[in-house]
Amino acid sequence: MREREVGVILAAMEMRETPRPGARHTRHRWLPAVLAVVLLSVFALAGSGGAATAYDSEELEFLGLINEYREQNGLRPVILSDTLAVAAERHSKDMAEYGFFAHNTAESSYYPAGSEPWDRMEAEGYDHNTAKGENLAVGYATAEEAMQAWKESPAHNAAMLDGNYRVMGVARINVPGSVHGWYWTTDFGGYVDASAHAAGESPGGPQPQQPAPDAPETQAPPSPAKADSPGRGAGGPALDTSALDNAGLGKVGGWSQRATDGADLVLDEGYARLGGYHDGKDELWQKVRIPADATLAYDLKVKAGEVDLDDTMLLRLKDARGKQVGALKRHAGRETDGWERERVDLSRFAGRTLYLGFEARTDEERLTTFYVDRLALRP
Repeated sequence: MREREVGVILAAMEMRETPRPGARHTRHRWLPAVLAVVLLSVFALAGSGGAATAYDSEELEFLGLINEYREQNGLRPVILSDTLAVAAERHSKDMAEYGFFAHNTAESSYYPAGSEPWDRMEAEGYDHNTAKGENLAVGYATAEEAMQAWKESPAHNAAMLDGNYRVMGVARINVPGSVHGWYWTTDFGGYVDASAHAAGESPGGPQPQQPAPDAPETQAPPSPAKADSPGRGAGGPALDTSALDNAGLGKVGGWSQRATDGADLVLDEGYARLGGYHDGKDELWQKVRIPADATLAYDLKVKAGEVDLDDTMLLRLKDARGKQVGALKRHAGRETDGWERERVDLSRFAGRTLYLGFEARTDEERLTTFYVDRLALRP
């Protein structure tokens, strides 16, 4: 490819399932810098690994920007993976030193020629059974510039707003005298590996994961009765009162939770968030004795973009054996106009001690996020 002083190039490649030879590349005129993106859902053997790495202020700024952007779109944040950051940094260094710009390694001080993004991730120890992706950009000195360029490119934007991703490695390299000066690589993954951590924290070790879409369940999920036993659930007491504990959905107390991807459903901000990623199942519940003539009220907000009636959140009651005794209300993947107040009559269950809970299920198509806040159970 001939370099240009003025001109713009976008290279985009998208792949699903196993990487295949001969994937189509498309090129268009674009921004005053060079961008590239690759998305992959690949299934491999699980592993672990990673190396500690340092992040400069612009790399940390980018982490903040992408998570703010994801939050605006109803998505869970990504955290740093030091393992992916090593792969990203080495690829940026190679592109600067050897004068190429591509997802496939042309020449390298670290990897065999022809290595693809997932090959580099695996070489550093990120060989997990999960979705993976990569964005590239050159010529931008700041996180804000790189972020804006990626947002204005549909393929790069889709990578940043992929609900399957949980971790990210980011690297910004500057090599004076190189073709483009600044080189950015962001590598994404859906598996929270042992090197993963929030900004300013140390890696926390292996965490609960989202299984591959075709991976069989190894055991049946626990019933609500087991989930709030000592040592299980969200750490709150097994309640049996006529009032909801932590009805305002603060960070601690009352609610048990379970998510396919292992994320917390009750957030520091003081509300619950369910869904917001593909092929997920999120559950939030607690035990309560239903008073006479009871009505349950709660605030609901749904962020959906496009309507997806296959994404749903069900409000229901279960008994101590985990059997459903009442499907109270079903919310579909249709965006609401902000927060709406919902009310459900529970009088027919008066006098019974049951598990009141929300269960959200999302498919692999569009993304839907359900928000719940300010619950009240009143006679």
